[in-house]
Amino acid sequence: MSDRLSQCPAYGENEQIAPSRESSDSPFAAEASRVLSVRAGGRSLNERVKAVLTSVNERRLQGHPGHRVVVLCYHSVHPDNPFSSATPQVFAGHLDWIARHCSVVRLQDIAGIGSAFARDERPAVAITFDDGYLDNYEYAFPLLHERGLTGTFFLTVGLLEKDAEVLRRFAGLRATNLDAIRPMEWDHARAMQAGHMEIGAHTYSHPNLARLARDAAREELVRSKTIIEQRLGEPVRSVAYPFGKPQRHFTAETVSLVEELGYEYACQVLFRGVRASDSRFRIPRFFVRADSIKDLRAKIIGAWDPVGAWQERSPMWLARRVSPRDFVE
Repeated sequence: MSDRLSQCPAYGENEQIAPSRESSDSPFAAEASRVLSVRAGGRSLNERVKAVLTSVNERRLQGHPGHRVVVLCYHSVHPDNPFSSATPQVFAGHLDWIARHCSVVRLQDIAGIGSAFARDERPAVAITFDDGYLDNYEYAFPLLHERGLTGTFFLTVGLLEKDAEVLRRFAGLRATNLDAIRPMEWDHARAMQAGHMEIGAHTYSHPNLARLARDAAREELVRSKTIIEQRLGEPVRSVAYPFGKPQRHFTAETVSLVEELGYEYACQVLFRGVRASDSRFRIPRFFVRADSIKDLRAKIIGAWDPVGAWQERSPMWLARRVSPRDFVE
């Protein structure tokens, strides 16, 4: 992984920012344990743990962020879709803020296989999208394109193929009706690819790969890669693990299989910045869920990194208690 990133100067008048530092005995560990015994106050246990970890770390942030490399993960960008990551207006605001304060880079640069990061003293941010909804083409792509920015779109192939079983699965996953699940067309993906967007795979049917036998996982990964390459006429270099959290949704065996099948890099979901020591088959990403600029900034500067440490280090029995949904998808 490339670590050639420099510091970020101003994030706006009076904003003071510093790099996050991780330690196995840092204050967030004790506070995260304490929060398990606190009454919910209307919030889920998962939400309370995240609030404690981010608030503790944000209090420690002063000065400037160090060598920050961050990957963001959006899904739907839609004006009124109940499961959208952002409205077009909010997404446009995110892009404008990122363009002012960060360098938008290609995912392949973060994977360390392309051109080096520019030394412009700003954090590097890659923008990605999962699933392949029509609104990615209708709203997200034009907003990126008109600003001269790039992104990576991971396609669930069965969605674009309009496989009835996959469509029903997505309606269930997104707790909505079939009419709300509107995939993009292959022509849209071609236009986005021609517009300098990267197209990656997100399996065929969006399963929890950790729960599949090796042969079934192989089929999901091979089928999606093959069909995208046939439809678009270009090699598929990247994949995003569905749901994406390590140990919950993919395993070391999954990673080995991805490498064996010819993918060059892969994305997981882990709420922290990218480190130089990270495997290119385990690139961490932050989910974006209706984030305010304040929330987005907190992820980029490192305030959320302790959440990623929690996700990596917490024992599975505790992870099940804090985030039970991760174990039923």
